[in-house]
Amino acid sequence: MKLEPAVRGLAGVALALAGMLAPAAAAGAAPITEAPTAAGETAPTATATAKAEQHCAIGIDAVEAADLAGESAPEPVCFSSLAEVDDYLTGQTTDDGSRFTASAAAASVAVGRVYTGINKGGSSLTFWGTSGCAGVTFGFPTLASGWNTSISSVTGLNGCWATTYTATYYGGSRVNCTPYCSSLGSSNDRVKSLVFRPTGTLG
Repeated sequence: MKLEPAVRGLAGVALALAGMLAPAAAAGAAPITEAPTAAGETAPTATATAKAEQHCAIGIDAVEAADLAGESAPEPVCFSSLAEVDDYLTGQTTDDGSRFTASAAAASVAVGRVYTGINKGGSSLTFWGTSGCAGVTFGFPTLASGWNTSISSVTGLNGCWATTYTATYYGGSRVNCTPYCSSLGSSNDRVKSLVFRPTGTLG
């Protein structure tokens, strides 16, 4: 649904599919290894317990189209680095928002990115569509369970500012990122909903 400025709410499948968008170890990550303890027992090494960073991207229009059609949300595409995400977005285009095609006229535009760590650290999820936030607001009333307990820094991109909320459907405490928050303070790891809005507007 579009309002003025347009608000694209993704209530049905708005990143609420916990298994799809939760930050997780990348495929091919090194298996857990064990090291002997003083008592001769084994325990996981420090490097084995740390999850590998994962950097993902999700097309906003594709998620919205799936929601309107009553279909499952598309899974994000994930990589081991942000550079790979940027390369992926450079090569993506979208025709009607429901599928990606190389022949489509509209190029992809990242509207924002969330991170599991402060100062753009840890794993990330990039939201992209066919335009930035000029006259358009992109709202996510719910987030997957893996993300709603892990976001600690946020940046808006391509004319977007971001507002985070500690409750679903834009409730609770809010933090405005204009466009970047290196930390969300007391909202770290508590973000439950998220909006990307035009530069100069606050939640």
